[in-house]
Amino acid sequence: EPIQKNEVYINLMEDDLVTLIKRVKHMGLKVGKEVGVISYNETPLKEILLDGITIISTDFQQLGETAARLILQNEKMHIANPFRLVVRNSL
Repeated sequence: EPIQKNEVYINLMEDDLVTLIKRVKHMGLKVGKEVGVISYNETPLKEILLDGITIISTDFQQLGETAARLILQNEKMHIANPFRLVVRNSL
């Protein structure tokens, strides 16, 4: 699908983020000015790439602690782990 100016793109995988940024640059557009980018899951690279990629991420520490507790207590339940939005220069 072609990249369109004034659109926001959400990606799930790191490889897709690289491909998206390459395509935006190839078209002569600027991330955060003419094209918005949101990526899932915080990584150190996303903090610095293009002066910051906006992310939607969960609290992995809390997720791990909750999973460990459920395993140790032999409990089975659905849990809702909180997500957060960190707006950076890619929007």
